[in-house]
Amino acid sequence: MPKLTDPVHKIASIGPKHSELLSKLGIFTVKDLIFYFPIKYTDTTNITNISGLNTLENRTVIVKADSIKQFRTKFGKFITEAKVSDESSKIDVIWFNQPFLTRLIKVGSTILLHGKLNANRNKPQFYSPKYEVLKNGFSASLGTIIPVYSTTEGLSSNWIRSRIRYLYNSHRILFDNVKETIPQYILDCYDLIGIFDALKQIHIPQSLEQIQKAQFRLAFDELLVLQFKLLKRKFKQKKLTGPDVKIDKKAIKDFLKQQKFTPTKAQILVINEILSDFNKKYPANRLLQGDVGCGKTLVAAAINIPLIDSGYQTALMAPTAVLARQHYETFKSLFPEKRIKIKLITGSTKKKEISKKNPIDIIIGTHAILHRQKDLFTNLGLVIIDEQHRFGVKQRETLVSLVINKKTSPHKLTMTATPIPRSIALTLFSDLDISIIYEMPKGRIQTKTYLVPHSKRKSAYTWIQDKIDISQVFWICPIIEESDKLQTKAVITQYEKLENDIFPKLRVDMLHGRLSEEEKNEKINKMKLGKTDILVSTSVIEVGIDIPRANIMVIEGAERFGLAQLHQLRGRVGRRAGQKSWCFLFTSKNASKEAIKRLKYFSKENDGLKVSEYDLKTRGPGEVYGTKQAGIPNLKIAKITDIELIKKTREAAEKILLLNNKDKN
Repeated sequence: MPKLTDPVHKIASIGPKHSELLSKLGIFTVKDLIFYFPIKYTDTTNITNISGLNTLENRTVIVKADSIKQFRTKFGKFITEAKVSDESSKIDVIWFNQPFLTRLIKVGSTILLHGKLNANRNKPQFYSPKYEVLKNGFSASLGTIIPVYSTTEGLSSNWIRSRIRYLYNSHRILFDNVKETIPQYILDCYDLIGIFDALKQIHIPQSLEQIQKAQFRLAFDELLVLQFKLLKRKFKQKKLTGPDVKIDKKAIKDFLKQQKFTPTKAQILVINEILSDFNKKYPANRLLQGDVGCGKTLVAAAINIPLIDSGYQTALMAPTAVLARQHYETFKSLFPEKRIKIKLITGSTKKKEISKKNPIDIIIGTHAILHRQKDLFTNLGLVIIDEQHRFGVKQRETLVSLVINKKTSPHKLTMTATPIPRSIALTLFSDLDISIIYEMPKGRIQTKTYLVPHSKRKSAYTWIQDKIDISQVFWICPIIEESDKLQTKAVITQYEKLENDIFPKLRVDMLHGRLSEEEKNEKINKMKLGKTDILVSTSVIEVGIDIPRANIMVIEGAERFGLAQLHQLRGRVGRRAGQKSWCFLFTSKNASKEAIKRLKYFSKENDGLKVSEYDLKTRGPGEVYGTKQAGIPNLKIAKITDIELIKKTREAAEKILLLNNKDKN
């Protein structure tokens, strides 16, 4: 008998070829197969007679085959036609390109059919129903609730189902051997069925109610593991010792008064939330969320003051050199006094420029900071990370080691302009305290967004030409070079087209990720100085580029971007108070109806959180955030949008951890 940990080829009728195909589905062991859940179900239990069939819903009938034949149409289609009957009526059944059916279905045989009527012709017909020939009046699947599994080429859902059923029927003890991971008091508290029943009912259900109970239990499992992991991390954080920070609120008020603008109420609220973190004995671990232009950088600058006054250094890390330089320039303008030393560290920074003999108060840079730790840090008290999800996995691991050391652990603030839906915040970021800057600076006018059909492109070009005297334009493309596979606009070709054909009298430039840091800075500075009218770029400008005079955003192949990303791009224009701004969405000719529907929603909605919630529901977390980079787990059955279940699993995880801690004490 196979074991749960055995390779899947130990199961009868699974050879090397099938094993290789199963590996494409992430199935390597016997346990993997048992935990490979259906993606949907076909309910064939709704049995009626021929007169009860309709065009609205799938139904199952038991009929007798009166005749069956096959022929080709003049267009070359292979048709199988059967006449069937029961005590209520007769009907014609049509299958396409299934010539083998005349060998399976014999005249006089009893067959089960499942589907709905097609009423396109003069008389109703049964088009391509699922079928099964009854043997001794018994049906192996039709007439039951049939699990449907995700497949790969060479493997059918029926084949996967047959192997799982074989395991259950011949080696049921394997299902018994799956360890129960949830304590009994949690099972009772949340009315959860046991793991054995859940696995049986998910694969071999007798009713829709059974399926719901099984899905609830297995989804609970997945989210509980995630919540448990995050809460353990939060508990561990609270056992660390944070920096001893003396907070002088007057110094922060004086700093804010020195600025050219008045902070919003939301900024003041968030600053106070972070300062309250500094009063705790353990290090802060907070996420600061807010749209582009809401003033996160001012908050990040203000909270540096008590750290520096208490003798600590701070570090701000950004994913790109462009964004790091933007932060550096902003901090220099916010801290004009020479007593606070600020240094920019990028890949081009020379080693001789850094020395512990000349300690730096605020270190701003890219991941290059991680490679210069020994030379930079004497007493690190705060780490600010901008758009952490844009760092690679290894870089994020290094960030963690940077924040945690033996004696004291620096406070940590993560900033993001990516709107985070509530369900994501309750799962992936539940180990963090979350602050949101929910308002924009006074006088900021919402950007008007238009979805431009192909027939209106030329009109849009003319409109932009007329506005160029008072505007600058970001022209965004999804890729750098043309691709036959992607069939979408590219920076290089679009730059040439705009410069030579569409706007020959305007100053057009281009920017993309393959340029050196020096080249990028040169092009951005040209734009800032007003020497460029249109900057053609990839989404590299999504973060870090602040050109106040730029108030027009054009996005090619808009359907290829997530709505949250489009929202960030849109936020790069209209940065001045009282300035009108516009965003034009151009789509590819082959854009789907679903994509157009999403873009229509986006063009009418300016609230970042609402946009991200909609994007999450329509595209899923992996597509929205980039599964690997964002750390979103590969959930098999749970939905990241199920807020109520997320709350329950968090509550359950807290109960388990509290009880475990009591037992230890």
